Amino acid sequence: MEIDATTERVAEGFAVTVHVRLTPRETNRLFLSGDTLILLPTDGIVEAAEAAPIPRTSIFLSEIAGAKDGLRRSFADQPNAERFATDVRTQLEKALEEL
Repeated sequence: MEIDATTERVAEGFAVTVHVRLTPRETNRLFLSGDTLILLPTDGIVEAAEAAPIPRTSIFLSEIAGAKDGLRRSFADQPNAERFATDVRTQLEKALEEL
């Protein structure tokens, strides 16, 4: 699994984009063992006007891996953005160990 979590400055604060690339073997093992649910911290989140009224608090690993543009979240400040990136990366790395 390749994990790429980048943080960048944007108009509304800071945005984190997470990309996950699974090998074919990892994809097979993920579906055979059951998809892994990744919790998404929401502290300091800034949602776009067209977003759901309640921020999503979890996502399946397969959804992140299948998203061409990755998972992207915006935050009001850098510390919350960095905590989000670290927490999600840690969960993804743990999921890899379990595959």
